[in-house]
Amino acid sequence: MKRYKCTFVVLLVSFAVLSVFSASPLDEDVEVELVLTREGNTSELPCNLQVTHPPDKVSLVEWTKGDDEQPLYKVDFRGVQTQVVPKPEGENRLSLRLVEDKKALLVISSTKVADEGLYNCRVDFYRSQTTFTHVNLTVIVPPQGVQITDELGIPIKNGVTKAYAAGASLILICVATGGKPLPTVAWSRDGEIVTNVTQHFPERFRSQNILRVPELTRSDLHAVYQCEVSNSNQQPPLIVKVTVEMFLRPLEVTLIDPFRFNQTFSAEKKYELICRCKGSRPPPIISWWKDGIPMEGGTISVSADGNTTTSTLWFTPQASDDGLVLSCRAANQMVPHSELRDSWMLKVLYPPKIILHLGHGLQPSSIREGVDVYFECQIIANPKVTRVWWLRDGIRLASNASAGILVANQTLVLQGVSRRSSGNYYCESSNTEGTSRSVPFQLKVKFEPVCGEPNNRKVLGVAKGEPVKIECKVDAEPAARYFRWSFNSTPGISRILKEHTANAGLSILTYQPMSASDYGTIQCWGNNEFGTQRAPCIYHIVPAGRPDPPNGCVVANITHHNANITCVKGFDGGLKQKFIMLVKVGDTEITNITSASTDFEVGNLDAATEYTFVVFALNAKGWSKSGSTLMARTLAAPGLKELRRSTVQSKETKLKGPWMYILLAGGSTLIVAGSIAIIIFVVRRFKVDSPVRERRRSPKRNELSLGPSIQGFTDAGTDDKNPDLIPPPANEALLTAGLIPTAPYTITTRPSQKRNCATQMPVKPYHVTWAPILQSRNCATQTPPPHKESSV
Repeated sequence: MKRYKCTFVVLLVSFAVLSVFSASPLDEDVEVELVLTREGNTSELPCNLQVTHPPDKVSLVEWTKGDDEQPLYKVDFRGVQTQVVPKPEGENRLSLRLVEDKKALLVISSTKVADEGLYNCRVDFYRSQTTFTHVNLTVIVPPQGVQITDELGIPIKNGVTKAYAAGASLILICVATGGKPLPTVAWSRDGEIVTNVTQHFPERFRSQNILRVPELTRSDLHAVYQCEVSNSNQQPPLIVKVTVEMFLRPLEVTLIDPFRFNQTFSAEKKYELICRCKGSRPPPIISWWKDGIPMEGGTISVSADGNTTTSTLWFTPQASDDGLVLSCRAANQMVPHSELRDSWMLKVLYPPKIILHLGHGLQPSSIREGVDVYFECQIIANPKVTRVWWLRDGIRLASNASAGILVANQTLVLQGVSRRSSGNYYCESSNTEGTSRSVPFQLKVKFEPVCGEPNNRKVLGVAKGEPVKIECKVDAEPAARYFRWSFNSTPGISRILKEHTANAGLSILTYQPMSASDYGTIQCWGNNEFGTQRAPCIYHIVPAGRPDPPNGCVVANITHHNANITCVKGFDGGLKQKFIMLVKVGDTEITNITSASTDFEVGNLDAATEYTFVVFALNAKGWSKSGSTLMARTLAAPGLKELRRSTVQSKETKLKGPWMYILLAGGSTLIVAGSIAIIIFVVRRFKVDSPVRERRRSPKRNELSLGPSIQGFTDAGTDDKNPDLIPPPANEALLTAGLIPTAPYTITTRPSQKRNCATQMPVKPYHVTWAPILQSRNCATQTPPPHKESSV
């Protein structure tokens, strides 16, 4: 600043000297005093009153201006009173002030620019020589205005420049208008002069200084430059400040791992990702990218100082993201080529992804019984799988060479597949992320039709004139769509049946027997692209009859008040049957239960009571002849006092011991031996030569009521009077009650030349068959013989 002031003073003195010499041609030895003043201020022009030869005195002081001989201001001391003669236009503004006896000051109040010039002070003495004092008055006019513009001449508004990018050049021009003399212009920053090179343009009354910053740096952000304009030390300089605004590129971009998952993710889980950018002005645009493809979302937040910008993204990785590059990019759109990025290589852990397919060269449509099939399990997982399982229909498979199943890690081999190999096959594997299962592969082993019935045979009881629908279910792959039906009767009549409908795997035949010859065997064959069914489905059409009673009844479970009874079904007589169980205590019927199956559950029983359970079968033709009888005792109720069992056998106990069974066995043996003897005697007496006799019908035997709750049911069928059948003797009362079953055997006479159907051995004339009549068949037609109840 001192250097600046010295320069300014030198300029003013030079200007004053030039003004003096231009005003009047003075001698070089004449001294000229310089007086500087500001327009409007009070100016004091000194005049020397020093007496050369004392005690001489001043007689006259006279002020003139320039070449004007007319005194501007005069003071005459020669009279009684001092006379002041000011110039008319200088009245009230000019005055003389004496400073002791050595100096007189011409005071000009409210100095104007017109007052500027060379003033001459003439001093006359009474005796001494007249002296002259020359004073050059310079009136300083401050600048009228200061303006700062950019390199394009656009004024800077509000003291802030436009935004410059880092690296750009800055040019600011400070222009001062008016001022006398023309002022100097200087640029400074932080109190230090940057440049003071002033350009003057007198013709335009302007002065200017250009500030040039070749390359802006980050430190220039919000830098304050000031332009100082001054043309006198009489007043402080004019100062105008300007602040530099800048666009800054990002300094750094960082992906933050807040949970320290080390860039390792689990698929389908949600993670919070944070990207932080520093140093950008204005705040940058932050974007998320995955494998070069922009991602949507992200929440932006900016710090209070505007220096840090944070973007938060909720990210749910997928298994397919493993190995891809996740990046965060930050760019200041106001600064070209300012993009910065930070990237991660994604490590995504996921459960196994499994693809199951047939081995090379195998076609699903050409797999048939007997061929070898193998599956391949293609697994993609991260981390690696620890176990691999093979499943069929949800059941895991293990290697079994005897069954033709070979499991080798990711390969399954089925040797010589059969129809039982069909099903849905899976490949299952697991790793630390979980367990996965492949899409099921449905293996369909092609095979020719086979009958869908369990034993390929079925007996159907049908009444004359009654139509029946026979369903022929055939298992085949692909399903059989073509069927053939045939009928064989006992006399050897065979014919093709065409009155049927066919669907995939099922054919329905509507059959109506009208005479005895229409009863026989119906066979059904299915056909698909692999051939015709080898063993047909066989349906024996027999006259409908009463069912056989259930057998093998046992107590499945018994408690204090409940009992579960299970029996085995007998022959249903060719019709749909149901079952009735009578519950008795002694001879008194307690209740009866009707069921579609032979499993009964009885409740509300009394504890510690012995019950009798009798089970019958019933169909549209009537009741079975007798029922299966079972006796059981319920448990004692808890808390009841029970009788103690004695360890000493009583007489009754002794009688009921093994001796009773020995007596019963002996009696039974005697009865059987006697019966056989009677039969032999009768046969020999009548000399039967032929097994065929005229059938005579025996009188009908009325069915007795089974109980009060089932009265009204009567026998729908009648018994044939067959001379070849000799019923065993039985107690009529027991037979009427249904507690004694009929004999499970028949006695027939056969000629010696006949042979057994099963062994083809000669049959004795009198052959005893210990089997139910329903199980014997005709040797020629393999059909059951007529039922003794006119049902079979």
